[in-house]
Amino acid sequence: MNSSSCVAATLSPSERQELALQVLTKTEPVTNLAKEHQVSRKFLYQQSNKANDALEEAFTPSNNNDDVLFYLPITKAWLFQLILALVLIGHSSFRGVVELLRDLFDFPTCVGTIHNRLATASASAAKINPKTCHP
Repeated sequence: MNSSSCVAATLSPSERQELALQVLTKTEPVTNLAKEHQVSRKFLYQQSNKANDALEEAFTPSNNNDDVLFYLPITKAWLFQLILALVLIGHSSFRGVVELLRDLFDFPTCVGTIHNRLATASASAAKINPKTCHP
């Protein structure tokens, strides 16, 4: 075993990363880096290849449909907004909303609750948007 492989074996992950970055950014010729850090050029190229592979992976769009896109904290207030959106935007029936909340969110509710939520929202909207006279 030569001395350069011994030095390379003792390098920490952060030191290896720093060397890989120096090779990738071409701040200094690889031969000079190898002499300066007492490692082989082959070792430096291996480290730069690992770093380059990591960069490629980090910036490659995922084709996996099971990747988590985001985490959403579900609160009762959020569920009530969803009820309004399903009925008013999605034109869903009250029973359709009940089914969706039960099946996707494990949140049992009833048609009466959906009606009450819409009535409450309607009353709030009426206060904000007073009726205007139409001839």
